[in-house]
Amino acid sequence: MFNEYDLKIKKLLSAKTPDTDWKRVLDDHKEMIGIIQHERLIHLLVTMFVGSIMSASSFIIIMTKKPDLLIFCIPLIFLFLGYLFHYRFLENTTQRWYRIKEQIKKNSSEDK
Repeated sequence: MFNEYDLKIKKLLSAKTPDTDWKRVLDDHKEMIGIIQHERLIHLLVTMFVGSIMSASSFIIIMTKKPDLLIFCIPLIFLFLGYLFHYRFLENTTQRWYRIKEQIKKNSSEDK
């Protein structure tokens, strides 16, 4: 969903057709920023939770000196890494959309 919207808004900005309603584009873009901010917050909380569970299980394995418990920790490590990469994607996309919002505002002010 985010990649499709990203391509759509970049295409719209590069085309700069004179009949574009930039106020509407700005409102739609602000709505999408709100959606991705919510998604980013949820993923931050889940990433922190999985990271703390992974850290606690790693600590337990080290303290008990039972390497057979690694069977529980290894999937958590991969899950945590997956969440980190996805959160990084969400954060970078949000920052890029903030810059796009400024471009849309500039086009909106030029339209008047």
